[in-house]
Amino acid sequence: MKAKIAIIVILLVGALVWWNVREFSSLEPDTDRLEQVAMPELAPELPRLDWKLCDAVEVEVVEAVCRIVSLPPELEALEGQEIVVSGPSFACGEDLVEHKTGYTIKGFILVPYFGMVDCCIGNPIPYFQWTVIVEKLKTPWEIPHKGIVDPDVVVKGTFRIERGQAYEGIFFLDDAEVIHSADADKWKGRTQ
Repeated sequence: MKAKIAIIVILLVGALVWWNVREFSSLEPDTDRLEQVAMPELAPELPRLDWKLCDAVEVEVVEAVCRIVSLPPELEALEGQEIVVSGPSFACGEDLVEHKTGYTIKGFILVPYFGMVDCCIGNPIPYFQWTVIVEKLKTPWEIPHKGIVDPDVVVKGTFRIERGQAYEGIFFLDDAEVIHSADADKWKGRTQ
């Protein structure tokens, strides 16, 4: 009887593993699905981060510590410049302050327009080279509703690349400000 149960369990586990491997053969982002979403002309004078450049970034990750191996020259050229980045945003931890009618967001991460951010992780997983961290906004971003993921945010700030050992990310926007939010546009007028 115990042998029968063990065989059934092994077959079930084997079938689940086989299905997952077949279905999700690679957790790497599929850059063919990467979209460049039309961005409002809010800062046409500033260069825009092209997320496709991130595909050429090579990193080495050992025990959750990331180190850049190589960067495309176009991405390196943006370092220290004020740029515009657009994408879905996600805030959590100390950067997210909940109040009665919504949230105050002090910082967040941006990811490209593919997959989704869902409950502290992305799908596909947002690897170091596929995230831009907005550590501290010039002015906290007030969101007048419940919801911590905005599907379309445009942010401007000074682009910084972390070249040493990175624990949080390798791309940052310093002195940043949100210049467009799809959710803010959607909720405009509902709270007045």
